[in-house]
Amino acid sequence: MEEIEKIMKKKMENMVKGQNDARTHADVKTKTREFALAILECDEYKNFLKSSRDLENDRETGKLLEDFQQKQMELRYRFDPRLMDELRGLQMKINQNILIRNYVRSQQDLIGLLGRTNTVISARIGSQFAFSQGGCCG
Repeated sequence: MEEIEKIMKKKMENMVKGQNDARTHADVKTKTREFALAILECDEYKNFLKSSRDLENDRETGKLLEDFQQKQMELRYRFDPRLMDELRGLQMKINQNILIRNYVRSQQDLIGLLGRTNTVISARIGSQFAFSQGGCCG
């Protein structure tokens, strides 16, 4: 994380200094590419990709998640205490599944990194760089 913050700080300082330069647009594109590459090379992103692939490639875990979603759908249309017990049992299995736990942890780590990145960039440019407008991800 410190590497990315150093890269971002230097890039943002260079961007601010070069605002009046005719090459600013090209510089911004270059620095944006460099920033994106820095994100792609960070451990948080690599760990997220690995845990995503691990999760996708494990049939047993996929089946567990499918079963859970199916029970949730059934429960939406009719309440049945036995169905609720089955759902709780599946939730316990999900909570104990190492692949799911790794995925969730890596996702949280990546979100944290991107949040810190947003804070640094926003402070440098003097306005909110990225913001949530609600929806499924916000």
